[in-house]
Amino acid sequence: MGKTGASKPRLFTGVLACLSEDNIADILLRLPAKSVLRCRLVCKAWRSISTEPSFLAQHARLRPADVLLYTYQYLDTPYYTDWDDEPHFTDIGLDVVPVSSDETGHRRRHIMRYPKMRDWFLLASTDGVLLFKKHEEVFVLCNPTTRQWAELPQLPRADKNSRSLSDREYAFYLDTASGEYKLLCRGNLTTTGTWCILSTGASEPRQLDMHAAEAAGITELVPSLRKAAAIHVNLHGRLHWPPHQGSVTGQTEMVVFDMSLETLHLMAGPPATTDKMTKLFDMDGMLVAADFGTLKQIDLWYLEDYDARRWQLRHRVATPCELGYAMPNVVPRTLVSVAAAGDKKGNIMLGNGGGLVVYNTTSKTVKNIESVATSRNSVVVSRHVFKESLVQGPGFVAAAQFSVDLSLVHF
Repeated sequence: MGKTGASKPRLFTGVLACLSEDNIADILLRLPAKSVLRCRLVCKAWRSISTEPSFLAQHARLRPADVLLYTYQYLDTPYYTDWDDEPHFTDIGLDVVPVSSDETGHRRRHIMRYPKMRDWFLLASTDGVLLFKKHEEVFVLCNPTTRQWAELPQLPRADKNSRSLSDREYAFYLDTASGEYKLLCRGNLTTTGTWCILSTGASEPRQLDMHAAEAAGITELVPSLRKAAAIHVNLHGRLHWPPHQGSVTGQTEMVVFDMSLETLHLMAGPPATTDKMTKLFDMDGMLVAADFGTLKQIDLWYLEDYDARRWQLRHRVATPCELGYAMPNVVPRTLVSVAAAGDKKGNIMLGNGGGLVVYNTTSKTVKNIESVATSRNSVVVSRHVFKESLVQGPGFVAAAQFSVDLSLVHF
């Protein structure tokens, strides 16, 4: 007669057998995304824990900030013509460098590669998702961590016979309430252009009422994602663009987009910053402005009291002479490739392909990062900050189910 009621063999022994689900979740939350994906294969319990929406959201919040690098990958055997004076590159590889300056160092990590063509232009990065412009009407979203894709609703052309750019994209952000990724656009470049929101959870663009902001001249101050040297920063449910000199008051001011009300307004910026030479970043929940307008130093202004709009100059970072032209003697055009990002450990990464430094706000020390350039490829530090996310937003699918041809994109 066979045994009945036999207990199932225990999967783990020793310390692991004593861990509660909360203990396991706490451990998994501290792991990078790649390790979490591997842990899902260990057992059903770990898979269940690591796929819970609350776990995924918290894991994404805890991920450290990385600075995105463009690596222009040259042909192994370039073919020259009479007018060629240098090799042609074919693809752009996206790598990341961690802002954190702990014992793991600043090891670059590859995330994806895509063709260097006009219809694969990286517009923005937010909450683990990259936004590409594939054609004039097609916006493609990619989460390189989960390798999933989504497409935004298409904007109709103002003139279907014209090949000129008729639309502008101004902000790319995650709506935490709905979990949808959204793009703030204006339908054409006239002063009466139609402002709208493209969302991963919608099939059509949704029009916005921007009459008040246009009458006040605020809409003309919002920089386009295609040309902006500095990207907006998401904080307190609002998007903030870098400060500029006000045309009326002469004081610094910033354009702000309230994501819930979907309105634009102005707020005070740091009292003394260089116009068009300042970048904003999020420093552990605090808005910081990095002013690159001084030859031998970078001023770091902190918005200490958001409601009172009180800014304080906390740090002046001396820039090593090895950086040369790269920083801070730059013009607004070259600010496109200047990195400014912080982490939760008091580290701030500043610089570009000519040189990167990490400034620690606690020890007030500057650490040089070895050149990001390689002997075979050309590397440019981008304006984008990337944070891993395992969250699957609405509308995201695997590459095999996606409507856009992804044969030239590789991970």
